[in-house]
Amino acid sequence: MLPDYSRQTLLKQVGASGQARLGASRVLIVGVGGLGSPVTQYLAGAGVGCLGLVDADLLDASNLHRQPIYAAADVGQSKVALAQAAALRINPSIRIEPHAVRLNADNALALVGAYDLVVECSDNFRTQFLVNDAAVLARRVAVFASVYQFEGQIQVYRPAPDHACLRCLWAEASADGVVGTCAEAGVLGPVPGIFGSLQALMALKLLLGMPGTLAGELLLMDFMSFANTRIKAPRRPECAAPDCAHIRTIPGEPVDLEVNLHSLDEAGDYCLIDVRSDEEAARLPSRGRHIEMARLLADPSVLSRDSRYLLVCASGKRSLAAARALHHQGFEARSLAGGLNAIKP
Repeated sequence: MLPDYSRQTLLKQVGASGQARLGASRVLIVGVGGLGSPVTQYLAGAGVGCLGLVDADLLDASNLHRQPIYAAADVGQSKVALAQAAALRINPSIRIEPHAVRLNADNALALVGAYDLVVECSDNFRTQFLVNDAAVLARRVAVFASVYQFEGQIQVYRPAPDHACLRCLWAEASADGVVGTCAEAGVLGPVPGIFGSLQALMALKLLLGMPGTLAGELLLMDFMSFANTRIKAPRRPECAAPDCAHIRTIPGEPVDLEVNLHSLDEAGDYCLIDVRSDEEAARLPSRGRHIEMARLLADPSVLSRDSRYLLVCASGKRSLAAARALHHQGFEARSLAGGLNAIKP
């Protein structure tokens, strides 16, 4: 069955010409999780002609309460492949370009530059800043959102004088794990759904050239109190749009800091450091010394520079971020790939 866009083409801001414009557009969605699920659904339904989907993860049962395009029977399968199938069920007339990879310094610029607009839906600061830098260098529009428990924020970047990029507000990305992701801090399912829906709305407005796209503003929303705040986010004065005074290139990836093990018995002479939260470690103790990530990064002197360290957490994301930070300070630190979830007890 051919898609029926009549309900949106009735809008004078869309019409037949706007629908044609959407059909000719290419949008990259980085992360098809709690934010990316509604973005994928709504952009597919709206008839955006080509969607690029970037995600290297497999579906976990803990994803289901906040990622409604997936089902329990899908657990263990590639999220990109599942999201592609879901989008085509909604609208078989569009094109899907799946990228089952992690966005990194080697591929970010090429991926972002191949699309008209990028919607950043990951759950980590490193990826957000990679998307930001690639969007600035490629002069592409980007829509960002992030969620923490019951609250979140949304921001738009355009290569224009009235739009700030992430580095106008924060010179450097925070280390992942210092601020909890959904996996670590918890989240009520509809919260990322609301922010993902707002990202999809913002993307459609930008593609259609409509007003009201948060020019030079950051929108914060708290769903415990239903308070919302718009904060001025001006571009840095030293930046002459569309160029940025601080982003010249995307630095290469650091050395591979991940170690693949089947069991912690294979750790050899590594000193094991568990960087999970106190609550996680108490609930499910692991071998090795426990130092919560925030405490470790605040005072790395608790470690000896003469030892080799293997950092562990639940999924491997926080331990990798901590290993990167320690590596920059001269420690010999590695991260357990996949975390404790990926090894034998």
